[in-house]
Order: sequence, then C-alpha cells, then structure tokens
Amino acid sequence: MELALAGSSSSTRLLRTIERFEFDNGYYIPNQRRLTATEAAKITRPIPLMLYSFQLSQPGGAYKDYMPSAYEMGQRASTLRTFADFNLQSTRIRRPIASYNPPPYFAESNDSISQLPANPPGGDTGIGFTRNLAIPRWGRSPKDGGGKAVLFSVPSQFSTLAQLQHADLTGDDLNASVGHQPGNAVGNSYATPFVKRSLAAQARTSYELVGTASNQSGTTNSSTTYYDISHLLNTSLWDSYFFSTIPRSGPTVPENPTLLTLDSDEQSPGLKDPLTAASLLVTDGAFNVNSTDKNAWKAFLASAKHFKHAAGPATGAEAAFPRSLEQISPSAGQPTGTEADSFSGYRRLTDDQIDALAGEIVKQVRLRGPFVSVSHFVNRALAKIDSQPALSRSGSLQSAIDESGVNIAFQGKKNGFKNVSASEDAVTLRWKNNGPRADYDGGDTDGRPADADSKHPDWAYTSVDNNFGAVASIVADQEMLKDATYIPEQGYRSTGIPGWLTQADVLQVIGGSITAKSDTFRIRAFGEALDANGKSTAKAWCEAIIQRTPSYVDPANAPTARGVELSNLNKTYGRKYQIVSFRWLSAQEI
Repeated sequence: MELALAGSSSSTRLLRTIERFEFDNGYYIPNQRRLTATEAAKITRPIPLMLYSFQLSQPGGAYKDYMPSAYEMGQRASTLRTFADFNLQSTRIRRPIASYNPPPYFAESNDSISQLPANPPGGDTGIGFTRNLAIPRWGRSPKDGGGKAVLFSVPSQFSTLAQLQHADLTGDDLNASVGHQPGNAVGNSYATPFVKRSLAAQARTSYELVGTASNQSGTTNSSTTYYDISHLLNTSLWDSYFFSTIPRSGPTVPENPTLLTLDSDEQSPGLKDPLTAASLLVTDGAFNVNSTDKNAWKAFLASAKHFKHAAGPATGAEAAFPRSLEQISPSAGQPTGTEADSFSGYRRLTDDQIDALAGEIVKQVRLRGPFVSVSHFVNRALAKIDSQPALSRSGSLQSAIDESGVNIAFQGKKNGFKNVSASEDAVTLRWKNNGPRADYDGGDTDGRPADADSKHPDWAYTSVDNNFGAVASIVADQEMLKDATYIPEQGYRSTGIPGWLTQADVLQVIGGSITAKSDTFRIRAFGEALDANGKSTAKAWCEAIIQRTPSYVDPANAPTARGVELSNLNKTYGRKYQIVSFRWLSAQEI
C-alpha cells in the first residue's frame, strides 16, 4: 500500500508505504456461509462473511465500548504504550510472539461464526463496516488541532545526535523498518517489553498459524531475535559520532556557535573530513553530566528559554523542548494530555519544573554515576527487573523527567497532565490461569497450541472460538503480568505522545554540549617561605587553568590515531595539556 501526493507519480512523491501487515484471528477452518439455492437466488448484492477492524490504539480511546461486556482494557491491544514501544512510520508490521493482530492495532471483530445479516437483496453489512472504531481524531479532542499529530520530521539542520530520533532506524535480523520497535529510538531509553530488562537482545519463539480447508490446523514456530534498538543505537552513536555542522560549501565555520575551531586556518580541509574534524574542534562550555550541582543543571536546562517556536506562544520565558520545529499547535501552560497542545503541540517547562527536574537529575547521577561515557548517561541499565527495576526501566535523564512530575511518575503520585488520570492511563496487560490473557478471552480451553517452553507460556489458557493468541505474551519479563509489585512497570498509555516530554526531546537541545568528563581544570597552588626558626616570611598563591587538547603528548601519533597505533608514551599519558591562563592570587581571594 502506497500513499503519494495527488496527481503525482508514487515513485517521485511517495509519502508512505506499507509492505507487510500481518493479522489473523484463528487457525481453524476457513469461514463459511451456507445459503440454500432459494436464498441465494434472492441475493443480488454482496454479503459479508466476517468483519475485522483495526485501528491504532491511542491514549484515551474508549475501546471497552467496542468489546463484549466481559472484556477489559488490555485485550485486543486496547491499551499499550503505542508511541513509546512501536514504530508508527514502519513499512513492515507483523504479529510478534503469539499475537493474532499486530500490536498496537486495536482489533474488533463482528460475528466470528459468520452470522452477519444476509437479507435479500444483500449488502446489509451493519454499522461495523462503516464506523470508525473508537476515536475519530488523534487524542480526545474534536475541537482543536484538526485531528492531526506531528510525530516525525526531517530537520533542516542537524546539531545533535538526538535529532536522529526522527529517523526510521528500526530493524532486526529479517527486515528494516519494523513495527515492534520504538519509532523515536535514538536518544530515548525506555525498556522495550519484547526483551528482558537484563538484555539488549533476546532470542524468543515467534509462532505462525497454519490453517487448511480440511479442518486441520496448527502452528509452526521459529526463533526470532528481538532487540532493544534504543539501547543498541545509543551505544553505537553517542560516544563515536557528532555533528560538526560544518557546511558542505563555503567557509568552514560551524553553524553550531558552541563549536570553535582550533586550526588558525579556518579553510582547513580537515574540518570537512569526517575522520579529522573532531581533532580540529572544541566545545565552548561543555557540560559534564556527572555534575551533582543542582544549580548548574538548572542553568544548563534554562538555556532553552527565550526560544520562539513557529506555533507560538510569542513569549519565550519558559524553556521549550519541542519534538520538532514542525509542531503545528502551541504548548499549554499545563499540558492537557488530550487536546491539540499534547498531540500536535510541544512542551515547555516553567522555572518550578526546571527546579524539580534538576533536583531529580542530581539524584539519578548520585544513584547511577559516575558515568564513564555519554551513552552510559543516556541508556538504561541492563539489570534484572526483580533486582533493579528503577535502573532498568529507563535512562537517568528519562527517569528524572518522569519522577519530577513533568509527565506521570512511576507510581502515579505525580502527574503533569491536566486531563489524564494515572490509574486510567496505566497499561493493563494481565496474567490469567497461569498464562497471558487471550486477546479474545472466553471459556474455551480445547485446542490450545503448545508452547515452545512449557515453563514460559506464550499462549493463553482460555479463549473464544479457539483464539488463544495473546498480546500480553509480548512482555518478556512476565513478572509484569502476574506480580502486583511489577505490574506498574508496564507504564502508561500516554508515554511518548508529543506532549509527553522524552529525554530525546531534551537531548535535542542540550545533547551537543554534554560530555562525561571534563577537559578544563582549575589548579591552585600555595607556597610559603620560612626562616631558620620556622616563622613564615612570605606566602604566595597562584591559579592556572589547564585544558586537555586533541594532540597527544608524543607528536609521533596524529590526534586521530587509536589503539595499537599509539606509541607507549601515548598509551600511558594520552592527550597533551596546555596552560591557557595563569595568575597570582591575593590572600583575600582564597
């Protein structure tokens, strides 16, 4: 399926393509409708056999209204972290593990035994074929924003790696652009439900349903590797790459004003060489993420103040962290979580929110630090959910954002949204009869497919019409389904909407200036002269500012040399330091 601009060739103006979309509702005999010859003679228009409707599961969607009365939220993919765990721009959307429909698409079916009306002359499909499932607009607002949500954009200028959150960098061993990984992967750090918290990749069994006209049916399964793609991308990118913002043509002056050139020759070709550019640039005012100074973090975050977004408001007194520059609605003083400000708008932080956030960041630094690299700061910890749930839930910055009350805190006691109830917004995938609850839950128990591992059930134990598939089976750490202590770890449905502040949104602003170590140091020295009796006759104080440079102590190696290329002297002492300032101090300055 391809979507292109009207009147254009899809090959030149293609906007969207879906190459694979898997869904199924059963593995038994194909649906049939039996009509007598007399009945058939009276029907002159098409008649339906069965209806399956799929709609993207959204926060705020009243999906229970479209399910049988005994159903609860959490079935048929009705409650998931749609914007955090799934790639809404993917081209290949498949059913992971044992799901019948591809999450996060909410599924509705009518008359699973093919009993939709077939009154002559036919064509009576019922309301199910013509209605939209739950919500006709993004979010719950019929008034503002025109039902639009801006989720991804292509930045006109890259200055920080976090802007790559808009790039579709998802993929696995089978395909690129897959639906069961986060769309805004780079810079974010929420743990994926598909992989155990202690792992960044996990081989799991995925099932394929097989049915034939002869009533025989069954499953085939294969080992599929699932990935925490955010963790892997962050590890690969944040400590190895940066954007120099050097234009491809014209003067080699960085468009990022915090980057300064070391080479006196500003036309140096090395500035455009991806291998040498870093050795010719320094950051003016780099910020060490290991800082435990709350006021320093406040000042750093407040650098996002006085930014004017095209969508408004005109004043820039609050710190702005927009998902993109293309957001079409203004932000709200207190985000609604349901209106245009939260689906087509962006987030701003007040001074009080910055203060709370800075305090939480310091707590996370003390808890998780020292950070030995930027990716260590950005990523969550790889740890077991039962031993370190908080550290493995998300990275330090995201945890600080959530716990500060800017979004919804883990336990729901702090909530930054005006119209969102933490209890109603919570994801509720469940455990039933010692297995994941079925998408189509009921009283049937016969015909359940076999699990690849009986100690780790994927299929539900009760169903309707032998539909034992379970979206709940995607949760790798199944403690989140069956243990009350860990059920909250499933998170909140609103996670990742444009009005939910993510760490990638913040890193888009500050990511070009952070470092995990300091390169500039203040050194103070004291000297004293004593006479023969040990009495002080003179005192002196001095101060030097020294700075680490890209050059090695031994000039035999170029600044770009690495590993085995280095001389023994450089392996021992590393980069060269230079004194950039020196002054004598008075006693009053000490």
